Amino acid sequence: MDDKVYLDSNGVTRDSFALARKIYDSGFRPDVVIALWRGGTPVGIAVHEFLHYKGVECYHTAVKTCAYTGIGQCREPVIENMDYVLDRIGPGTKVLVVDDIFDSGATIRAVRERLGRTRAEIRVATLYFKPRRNTAGSGPDFFLREVDSWLVFPHELMGLTPEEIRRKDPEIHALLGL
Repeated sequence: MDDKVYLDSNGVTRDSFALARKIYDSGFRPDVVIALWRGGTPVGIAVHEFLHYKGVECYHTAVKTCAYTGIGQCREPVIENMDYVLDRIGPGTKVLVVDDIFDSGATIRAVRERLGRTRAEIRVATLYFKPRRNTAGSGPDFFLREVDSWLVFPHELMGLTPEEIRRKDPEIHALLGL
């Protein structure tokens, strides 16, 4: 895939705080913040930190989800370790689900379906949104940017060639002994 964009940690962190600002400015005050493991957790941490700093007290946790099998390849989403979160959520609970990117929307749709049984007020926030790839029927409630390119996040290595890793970060390339 030729149209990869390599993101850096500082940029993702700044974008995460900018997303938190959008959420805060909307007036939505979550009772629960659920960050989707893996990619959504750094974003969720920053969103929670921002909200907490601004006086919004909320429970925060991560839920493991997995849908990607490789670059541009997906399977049905798998959601793990969600039962303990569902025990904390009831009718009227304000829930914010945070992820790094909203691509096809399959993962978010699966999470919404699991949360929907609680009759909670559910909102979704992602840094990046790919509306042209969205097959979920709805998009995120909050997002920072629309994108088309394949985004390579700072922590990602799998699916990259040694040359792509070097281009992404020469120091990581050296640490890997490539």
